[in-house]
Order: sequence, then structure tokens, then C-alpha cells
Amino acid sequence: MIILTLSLTLSVGINIFLFVYIRWLLKKLAFLSENIGDMLASMTTFSKHLDAVHELETYYGDTTLGNLMTHSKRIVEEIEIYKDIYTLFSDDDKELEKIFEKEGFYGKEQDKAQETEEE
Repeated sequence: MIILTLSLTLSVGINIFLFVYIRWLLKKLAFLSENIGDMLASMTTFSKHLDAVHELETYYGDTTLGNLMTHSKRIVEEIEIYKDIYTLFSDDDKELEKIFEKEGFYGKEQDKAQETEEE
């Protein structure tokens, strides 16, 4: 009987640990997903701005700017490789985000980001 009680207690302890650990991992994944998406948006904006500057009459045909444009486009393409990660929690998944908010899966970083967006 003691072995059964000890096994049950150990099993409950392991399950609680795994639940907390998975919850922590999901917080980190959500945070990473949002940041990769933001980084892609920033790099895309930078690349478009660089294209606009390169098209100006003053800088048209400048090889340094041309190389910089090529480099920025490659970076955008490399970030897009990770699309599966940053679209995991995209705007289409509002229902999933509501569940996470309800359960308290988002950490303090997410709460601060949402507060600044609302302001």
C-alpha cells in the first residue's frame, strides 16, 4: 500500500512539473513567434525604404546602395524561412490567444507589449 501511495504521489508530482514546464515553453514560443513576425515586418519596411532611396535621382545606380538592397532582400528571404514559427500565433488565431490569455499562458513580456499597443 505504501508503494502504491508513493507511486501515486510521484506521478502527480511529475505531472505537475510537466504541466508547468510545457506552459513555460508555450510562453517562450508565443514570445518568439511575435518577435520574429515583428522583425520580418521591420526588415521588409527597411528594404522598401532602401529601394525608394535607391530610386532617387541622386543615388540612382549607386553600387553600394544596390549591394545593400540585395543584402536586405536576402535577409528578408532568410527570415521568411521561419514563417511556420512566427505564423503559429498569427492574427488568425485570435481564439487561441484568448484561451492563452484566459489561462495565463502569456508572461509579463506579452502583457507589457499588449499594454503599449492599446495606448
